[in-house]
Amino acid sequence: MPRGSGRGGHGHSARRPVDLTGILSVAERNDLSTLVIAITERMHTDISATFDSPVVTPIDAGNGHHNWLTLPLLCHKEGKKDISSVDSKPKHPKKRGKTYNKVYSTIEREEEEAMTPQLGELKKEALTFFRKWQSLILQRMKDVAVTEPKASHPGGRGRGRGFRGDDSFRGRGGRGGKAGRGGLTLATGPPRLPSAHIDLELSKQYPPIPNTLWSLSIDRRRLFFHIVFLITLSLQEYTANSFLLLANLTSCLNLPFVFFQTEEIKLARGLAHAALETSAEALLALKLEETKSSRRFKGYGNTSANPTLATGLESIGLGTSSGGFGLTGTIAASLLGAMADNARMQNAVFGINPSKPLGKLLETFSRDIQDVGFIPVHPKPFTEYADAREVLAEDRRLRVVIALNGWVIEDEDLVKPWICLGQQTETYTLRWDMATLLNLGNSLETVILSSAWGVSKKEVKTRTIFKCLLESDWPGSLLKVSKIIDNPWNVGLVRAEKAGGMLADAIMRHKFQGDRPVSLVGYSLGARAIYCCLMVLAERRHFGGIESVVLMGAPIPSESRVWLTLKSVVAGRLINVYSEHDFLLGFLCRFSNTDFGIAGLQEIQGATGVENYNAGDLTRGHLGYRSAAGRILRDVKWEQLSKNGAHGGKPAGHKGRR
Repeated sequence: MPRGSGRGGHGHSARRPVDLTGILSVAERNDLSTLVIAITERMHTDISATFDSPVVTPIDAGNGHHNWLTLPLLCHKEGKKDISSVDSKPKHPKKRGKTYNKVYSTIEREEEEAMTPQLGELKKEALTFFRKWQSLILQRMKDVAVTEPKASHPGGRGRGRGFRGDDSFRGRGGRGGKAGRGGLTLATGPPRLPSAHIDLELSKQYPPIPNTLWSLSIDRRRLFFHIVFLITLSLQEYTANSFLLLANLTSCLNLPFVFFQTEEIKLARGLAHAALETSAEALLALKLEETKSSRRFKGYGNTSANPTLATGLESIGLGTSSGGFGLTGTIAASLLGAMADNARMQNAVFGINPSKPLGKLLETFSRDIQDVGFIPVHPKPFTEYADAREVLAEDRRLRVVIALNGWVIEDEDLVKPWICLGQQTETYTLRWDMATLLNLGNSLETVILSSAWGVSKKEVKTRTIFKCLLESDWPGSLLKVSKIIDNPWNVGLVRAEKAGGMLADAIMRHKFQGDRPVSLVGYSLGARAIYCCLMVLAERRHFGGIESVVLMGAPIPSESRVWLTLKSVVAGRLINVYSEHDFLLGFLCRFSNTDFGIAGLQEIQGATGVENYNAGDLTRGHLGYRSAAGRILRDVKWEQLSKNGAHGGKPAGHKGRR
């Protein structure tokens, strides 16, 4: 991949045509290709729309000073429950003269123009990266060959001059009826939406695109899905864009999301089985051979399927009559392209690299962050992830979730909040500077349980946390206990920023996760660390590596341009979880630059594609995020949840998307 991708770990091999004659009809191939084009074009449009978000410039009506904390106050002043319904640009004070209005307009225009080049360049590079990925997908779709039956073959005439041979996609055509090879079917009628959605939640999250394929039998639709799935893996990495393409395809084919998850797990196990068959010594020998030959091994010259991979695919059902949906192991391996006969690529998917062991990575990080490590959430016992080869093939997945705590009360809190995350993905919790997290957690709990906090909370509630921040006016009883938490909090902020930079290096440079997309979830200072990580990834133009992100009670800016930058490196969902009743977070942030707002206290405006969830009045305020994490993730329809793990907290809050 080019510069700006952040994903340039592998070269791409020469074209490898795959003959699916007898498995697909020409019309089915054309319709499937057309659908993939439509999905990727919509993904491109969504990326562009993010950067075209309407400008939001809040102004304090009192002194003309920009401050994002004024937005919630404006909402309450106008008596509107939904902040999105409030005009994001407050009107000019009526008593101001023409000179003031002219100066105000000039300053506002100059401010907008100053940020335009940076966001414009980021948009350009993000779209360029996506177009390159899209072209690779479409090229692989063109490599799928289906020979058109001869005109003399019985079964009726085709429907016009459609696709012929291996030329580019030129429309629908080919044979109809049941007389074609293998009893191929052909959808009829114009493209349309499914009449009844099998998975309503999936159709809401990924609205289907009108097509003809959804009306075919479920076995045919599963076959189409598998073909595209294997083609995405043939790009030698499984990116966040690949996941979004397949999720949209699942919705368009009217298949349930659980089917996608099940097949994703099966393929992960098959690839992991093949990868583990190659010893560490053999991988090092391959690396040495590449170095000596002064060329990168790309799989040229060997178009046959790797017997080890074929065995791995058959072990999980793919390539058999029951699990392959019409694809043999050989054809499946052919669709995988270079991935099928390159042991190093198979291992790289899961981050298995003997020349860069995980132990060295953690040793490097420990120079800046004390007590750092990745702890698997599943399965038990929760032992540290120290060697990528020690993970069983059964436990491998094609997606990774990393959860970060913002503080802990006891050691068990490191994993406990994240048990709700299911086993559809490989889930790890990042352990970082436990001494700091424990100190902060105990300090916060001490203040929450104090009588001074109970009295101060009532006073702050009558004035709103936003007025307290804007006027820097706090109850005296609260200021007396501030010394208990201020120092642990400030130390935690510094360590969180270091942890975020470390996490960015682990994802981008060291590829801890391998060639798989990563989702990030965190609360409090854990959310701060994720914010720092995403900002580093955006600065380094690492696109396509992050799938989805949830930030709960984040002590970070709410300014729209910050969130547009974050969204540029998050291919999927970016969710801000906030509470206007989180008085403790507001008090902790009183010495920060609040001109750009506090995301953990307010809704994000002016950033298309960013979702907002109001957690409401948590039982223990800021400390409530630990126990409410499962409930919050359930309410925002987080896809990677266990069936019985989402619990905790008070009744659901309010979710909205902007």
